[in-house]
Amino acid sequence: MKKFAFELIETGQGPAVLMLPGSYATPAAWKGIQNALKTPFRLLSTSLPGYGTTPEVRPVDDADIDRLVDFVGQVVDAVGEPVHVVGHSWGAHLLLAAVLAQRIKPQSVVCFEANPIFARPRNGPFPWRSDIEALVHRFGTALAEGDPEAASIIIDFYSRPGTFRGMPENVRAFCRATAPTNLRDWHSAATFTPLFEAFATLDLPVTLVRGRDTPVPIVDVTEHLAANIPRASKKVVDGADHFLISTHPAACAEILEAHICDAGR
Repeated sequence: MKKFAFELIETGQGPAVLMLPGSYATPAAWKGIQNALKTPFRLLSTSLPGYGTTPEVRPVDDADIDRLVDFVGQVVDAVGEPVHVVGHSWGAHLLLAAVLAQRIKPQSVVCFEANPIFARPRNGPFPWRSDIEALVHRFGTALAEGDPEAASIIIDFYSRPGTFRGMPENVRAFCRATAPTNLRDWHSAATFTPLFEAFATLDLPVTLVRGRDTPVPIVDVTEHLAANIPRASKKVVDGADHFLISTHPAACAEILEAHICDAGR
């Protein structure tokens, strides 16, 4: 694999914690949690490929997740010391894929709203699987037709109708600009299809965090991950949906600190 370029923002001193944001996001997504932390950490974050100042790593005609797994590996390598890795949404998806592929071996993992949405239960696909495929198709069609509000299809799915419309205009503009990258993220996600049983090989502390008001697919995925990862614990944040790292930073920071403290024992 080639060497990838990426931004790596760093602040503070202490145990190393690498934070991977999701789609439509940059390291700024973690500011609320970082400011709420009471324990000193060496905090690092990057933008995922196609966001912020991190260039896209996937060819136009190839969305395979393997390049993104190696991207995460190269970011972890750049930390230069043992590290706890934290991910939100697409960042958590790629984090789990990189650990499963044994490309990275972090000290521990925290996933906020992990969404390996195309992973497979042993007894057949989730009942909502066709709905997700239809959602992605509708999103792709809207982008192809030049719909400036196409990003609302995804943003509102993860939260509630009208969420995108209520965002500040600068955030909406960023989402409009990066919507094609998000579509590519969905195509990459569709290439990661392990059985949930495969996650039983993850031998490290894992905390899975979701909002109580998150959509059903995230609830189901979280339950299956928790049931199969041997050292997993599950946390639910009241009053929160998929965007809990922004709306409930203090609760998320408390969970993160407790996880790292427990992992160090």
